[in-house]
Amino acid sequence: MFVGNEEVRNNILELCKKNNYYPVIATDSEQLIKKIRGMSRAIVFMDHEVVNNYGARIYSRINVACSGCDVLFLCDQAHRDLIKEAMELGVYACIPAPCEEWEVLTMIRNILAKKKPR
Repeated sequence: MFVGNEEVRNNILELCKKNNYYPVIATDSEQLIKKIRGMSRAIVFMDHEVVNNYGARIYSRINVACSGCDVLFLCDQAHRDLIKEAMELGVYACIPAPCEEWEVLTMIRNILAKKKPR
């Protein structure tokens, strides 16, 4: 999980733990890349703050480090302009804020079952 907004990060973390998913937290792009490098599969939560800080090339860095990674992009209304770019660069799905628990859990389950979003 690489989410810049602390409140969003904590909410997603608690939701995951409550449902027996135990994400790893990264505090910067280098730490994230190091943690996912060589993994065959991973789900990366990322928000608009990360993209604003590191730029769109963060998506390709994730794909190079872990070709089996699926990125879930969390985006508030003010940053919806980033969604098109994220989807074009291979993000699995975008979840608008405020996100509901069922949205996050459905995406996780779909990724684990390797279903594509509609």
